[in-house]
Amino acid sequence: MLHTRESTTLPGKCVNTCFIAIVFTVLLPLLQFFHDQFFYQRYLIEAGDIWRLWTGNFVHTNFWHLALNLAGIWLLVFITPSNDSKLVQLLQIAWLATCVGLGIWFMSPGVIWYVGFSGILYGLFMLGGIRLLFQRDWLMAGFILLGICGKTLWDWQQGGLSPTSALIEAPVLYAAHLYGMSGSLLLGILNLFQQHRKP
Repeated sequence: MLHTRESTTLPGKCVNTCFIAIVFTVLLPLLQFFHDQFFYQRYLIEAGDIWRLWTGNFVHTNFWHLALNLAGIWLLVFITPSNDSKLVQLLQIAWLATCVGLGIWFMSPGVIWYVGFSGILYGLFMLGGIRLLFQRDWLMAGFILLGICGKTLWDWQQGGLSPTSALIEAPVLYAAHLYGMSGSLLLGILNLFQQHRKP
């Protein structure tokens, strides 16, 4: 694992995070067969397809969109594996999916459709960066946090029409990244509060 500070828990951390990565490496391609039933579509959600608020995060526009997000998942494993249990990591993903779906619904009413794991992925990178701050791994934390914030700012300046958008055949919805990152900030604040309450 790539870290600037040594940790005796890295092997165990890698096992849990690798398990999550393997699950989604298998699951996400399979969910592409249900793209039409799962993608976020505002009018269909209004008609009662509430599940699309969450499932839109797990289907993609095309192969390249899927491949980029799978590569991001494995990059996360490499640079900031979590020491949380498998269940906790899955719950974190569910929370971030909720933040992205509800964020788009309430905060971005002009967005009619959305697909992709990237909102969750940006949230996971943010969560990893926050975790490294708690571990005082300032260099790697700064690299991750500045990287995802800089990329989000660049997408915003480009209006979502970056070179990536041509590859995935859709504008980059940077708002979804912000909602995922905001969800991670809330988790980080909760974690900080819990640490201060410990004797």
